[in-house]
Amino acid sequence: MITKDFTLPTEEDLTVQEINISTPALRAAAFHVGKECEKQNNEFMLCREEEKDPRKCISEGKAVTACSLDFFRKIKKSCLEEFTQYSNCLDKSSKDLGFRHCRNTQSIYDKCVLDNLEIERPEFGYFCRPKIVDTERPKPAVDAPLEFPDSPEPLPEAPNRPSRYGTRFFWMQ
Repeated sequence: MITKDFTLPTEEDLTVQEINISTPALRAAAFHVGKECEKQNNEFMLCREEEKDPRKCISEGKAVTACSLDFFRKIKKSCLEEFTQYSNCLDKSSKDLGFRHCRNTQSIYDKCVLDNLEIERPEFGYFCRPKIVDTERPKPAVDAPLEFPDSPEPLPEAPNRPSRYGTRFFWMQ
């Protein structure tokens, strides 16, 4: 339900340059983008989790998009040929865009990114590890638990007596 106090962001707040890239190309760059934009992405996800309101995290989302755009501009400037070969390999070698068929082009692309952008491909399981995010954003206020002053007294604890006729799980005693 929306009340009259509910404010939506303006069109200017929501307008940001989109990353117009295909799925194979995004999958090819995923590990390096994740590593390069990790701080911004963690900040955005922390904001979304803490605030529980996506309107309060628009600036963090814009930072993630800007970082990704900047990364793809750097790739276009320094490793375009290797990136294109790797993404084409992912696209055309299997129907599920599997990495296993493209390890040779992946190593060439990884070396180019390491040499030119100094971004090392993260090891397997890197993004699954728990991380502590250090943020400058203040922690949101915690809502007080609901209290009902006219609620009835809780029932007393029932006595724990053994069953009158035994239990059906007799082997567990």
